[in-house]
Amino acid sequence: MKPFLLGFAPCIDSSPFMSTDGVFRSVGENTGNLAFCYAIDRQLGGGLSSFLWHTPASVIDAQGGIGVITLANQLGAHVDYSYLVKGFRAIQSPLVGIGLGAQAGSADVVPEVPKGTLDWIRAIQDRSLHGAPNIGVRGDYSLSVLEHYGLGKRALVTGCPTLFINPDVNLGGLIASRFVATGTGCVAVSAGHQRWHHLQRIEASLAAIAMASGGAYVTQSPLEMVTLGRGDFDGLDEGAEAALRAYIAPQMSLHEFRAWATSHAQAFFSAAAWMEYLRRFDFVVGTRIHGVMLGLQSGIPGLCVAHDSRTRELCETMKVPFVMASQVLQGMTRDDLTTLFDFDPDAFDANRRVRARDYVDFLRSNGLVPDSYLVKLADSGRVNA
Repeated sequence: MKPFLLGFAPCIDSSPFMSTDGVFRSVGENTGNLAFCYAIDRQLGGGLSSFLWHTPASVIDAQGGIGVITLANQLGAHVDYSYLVKGFRAIQSPLVGIGLGAQAGSADVVPEVPKGTLDWIRAIQDRSLHGAPNIGVRGDYSLSVLEHYGLGKRALVTGCPTLFINPDVNLGGLIASRFVATGTGCVAVSAGHQRWHHLQRIEASLAAIAMASGGAYVTQSPLEMVTLGRGDFDGLDEGAEAALRAYIAPQMSLHEFRAWATSHAQAFFSAAAWMEYLRRFDFVVGTRIHGVMLGLQSGIPGLCVAHDSRTRELCETMKVPFVMASQVLQGMTRDDLTTLFDFDPDAFDANRRVRARDYVDFLRSNGLVPDSYLVKLADSGRVNA
């Protein structure tokens, strides 16, 4: 049964010819979604067809395969998927969900998940191929939230599929060697959100590091940030551009800010191209976990600034170096990055191998055939278990 994606395509080939608003909507209003869509596609052999979630059940069932749902931080008070329940209940094809995460301000809190979202999750679980767990969650916190709502029996912790993009079984060692060789010489920033006002000093300090090091500022969301990353200044009204400048570089004039953005700001609509671009840098840092993950999977040292339960859970599950935003609210220097990069390559690699083993077992139990490179990574986890 050939798999197909229920989610966004891992690359928007027509992006050069699309409006910023149009291409932004095509990736679910966050280019970081491309990271895990690309990862899942690659791990299942590549070239998978993709269908959006509102595609009619008849079209989905006509594929004659297994629908693999690319999930994100949908388990929270901020998302109500009532409108999807009827359509998902009508699907007859087996379904597998990968990457579901809970979102709250703190891991000590269980979010109030809307009934519609819980019903949508039940509809997915009811379409398990053999009755096995068919939802992979990002970490123990996300699993505990599902358990709180009585939905934990058909879920397993698999981490995020972005952990397994690179085939190198010794990726941690590669990252550590790169850090020894280059340190934080040229820094790429995984840019945040201009309405995260409490993180403004952090963001401005990281933007300053990117400028001073000849680095980059890679935007993901919201629309205004991606518009900046495309150099589409005509797409920004005066208020939006002023808000971006105040968040990123308040010391600059508008003219200086545009010149800075032209030199440093980027946006990508292909995860592979994004990773290829990051290879030229020595360090990746920011509040966006998937931007940091793409750097790490390119063999580049990285540091995530975790600011909620979602980012912290992912970092802890995958052994990604991180610092809590609350610890650096006044901002960071390049020297701080060197100090904060607390990375144990052996622990990272050991965890990655074991996670890959569990992930492959999860895929196989749901009738999916993992790519040979992923099997090799998983088998190294069995040997070292």
